[in-house]
Amino acid sequence: MGKSPTVKSQREPEQGQFWLIVGIGMLLVIATTGLARVALGAVLPYMQEGLSLSYSQSGMLGTFMFLGYLLTVGLSGVVAVRWGAKVVLVAGGWLVTIGLFGLAGAPSFVWASLFMIITGAGSALVFTPLMSLTIGWFPDKRGAVLGLLLSGAGIGMLMSGVLVPLLIRQFPDLGWRAVWICFGIISLAVVLIAMFVLSNLQAAGHSAGQEQEKPKWLRNKPLMKIAWLYFAIGVAYLVPNLYQTGYMKAHGYSDATAGTAFAAAGICSIVGGPIWGIVSDRIGVNKALVIALACAAAGDIIPILLPNAVSFFISAAIWGSTLGGLIALIQVKASQQVSPKYVSVAIGFISVFYAVGQMLGPGAAGWLIERLGGFPAAYGFGAVVYLLGLVLCIRPNKEAYQEAEQKKSANAEV
Repeated sequence: MGKSPTVKSQREPEQGQFWLIVGIGMLLVIATTGLARVALGAVLPYMQEGLSLSYSQSGMLGTFMFLGYLLTVGLSGVVAVRWGAKVVLVAGGWLVTIGLFGLAGAPSFVWASLFMIITGAGSALVFTPLMSLTIGWFPDKRGAVLGLLLSGAGIGMLMSGVLVPLLIRQFPDLGWRAVWICFGIISLAVVLIAMFVLSNLQAAGHSAGQEQEKPKWLRNKPLMKIAWLYFAIGVAYLVPNLYQTGYMKAHGYSDATAGTAFAAAGICSIVGGPIWGIVSDRIGVNKALVIALACAAAGDIIPILLPNAVSFFISAAIWGSTLGGLIALIQVKASQQVSPKYVSVAIGFISVFYAVGQMLGPGAAGWLIERLGGFPAAYGFGAVVYLLGLVLCIRPNKEAYQEAEQKKSANAEV
């Protein structure tokens, strides 16, 4: 007998709604990650001048936004399970909106710091439940879905690079405050649209008939391996992101050339996530992870071996395209280790490891640059971390193969 069509309709929206839902998700990521957290680097120099901040205070603003994210990313999945992913997602969107408008009116470093924390916290409360909802609605396309959603961060980075100088020129009296006002308006509009669209859709992926045993997080060996792999990616991925411009200038290339290479990486990051996600849906997430990690390591090794313009641009294309892909693949893999109800908790859990890796990686790379051989040492460090992650993936691949063979045998017996 064939499968009943009603089972699928209870689990996910109609196929025609795929792009509507994914489009809303991308808008949410653009507004609450791309134009909130990622855009900070573009706005910060103007805020520093406008608020008469020291370099130390300016750097602390970025730390406070990251702190807000770190404080809530681990809890976001837990509260999503308790209160519902849609409720938490919308609440996070409102927090980001409040934070952005608050930044626009911040009169001092203290107030700016407070709204940075609020913005960072809201961003985490949007991101993790959004991943859970979309995976629940489209479980067979989770790679493509997560890749498309994560491309929103790259789109937001590209938009901020265009909008920040444009808005400051158009509104010289408001200056950087006009940027946060504009981004706040965009966030408000996106949250309202999301509320309307999501209110007409039921949460999917954990029907009453499914077993929903609560995972034992630290005893879940596959999930812990994924968490440590996510930590490794967090350590390594910022190395070229932060230091490629300096590396190129150290070899005599102009600011324009270095900036073009960085822009190329940003464009590749937009398309990289969806491409790697689609690849994972076709060949399996384990194989895709191994290939992506090998590519990421190659992206760090190439400029060490051949520090010329062509190599730098190839490296930028590789690390730009694999960054979003690795994050999407890790989250796809994590979502496979738990029942659908706990996907948001699993993603929040592993994201803590990723966040800690992000805290440690740039400092370690900077120390290597100063003490142990300059930029090649930092790039070599990143490549080694990626290769260690690749080794960590090999055993899960064997386990996945054995599990697949067992399933084939069981189906053959039936």
